[in-house]
Amino acid sequence: MARNAFASFHIAVTVPAKESYFLYVVPNPVSACLVAVYKEHFAHTAAGWIPDRLSELHRLPDFGVMPDPDDGIDGQTTRVYLVDLWLPPNADVARFRLEVQLKTADWTVRPMEVRVTPLRVPDVPAGEGRIAAIEQPADATATAVLAGYLAGEPLRMPSGRAALRDILRRNTVQDVALGASLDRSAMAAAALDLWHVNSGFWPRPWGAEWWLKLRDWIFARR
Repeated sequence: MARNAFASFHIAVTVPAKESYFLYVVPNPVSACLVAVYKEHFAHTAAGWIPDRLSELHRLPDFGVMPDPDDGIDGQTTRVYLVDLWLPPNADVARFRLEVQLKTADWTVRPMEVRVTPLRVPDVPAGEGRIAAIEQPADATATAVLAGYLAGEPLRMPSGRAALRDILRRNTVQDVALGASLDRSAMAAAALDLWHVNSGFWPRPWGAEWWLKLRDWIFARR
């Protein structure tokens, strides 16, 4: 993770119908970062059920049961959460542990090591921007942000968190802002190379995750 930045992760909780659970997310030490957790609500589209609308949890642990009464999906056995981590600009360059803890009949613990790099995302002026339609692939919003930047549009950091696509745009703006000190033509060439490889086959070999490879390219050169 870079400092002065967010990092976002999905948690998928699958339990049998009519079974309840408790979900808890905690960093160790607890002061290592700020943690926000959102429920992702599913929308029915022509492509199937897609998680999009977000509602923030103001208290953890979260109590859940399947099917989710807020979504009303017959036969649902999986609920999806978004975990949003924030590192301040002066965060220590260190490592810390983040645990996802699930309680059903027994405890299930999924630990993750978070590595804080010396990189710091520059401050970006606030402003809204375009997000892709819900039916479009998850990388469509990221591609629009990069295309706008390469065309000379100023970067704007969105503040909305109503939908998963808002988070995708915000995180993409962070990545591009981090790479803004690099040669613009080099970043454009790297992005085009990845995009062409990913688009030359069907199904796409990296899917929407080709963007993560571009993010790795930016991190390696900063």
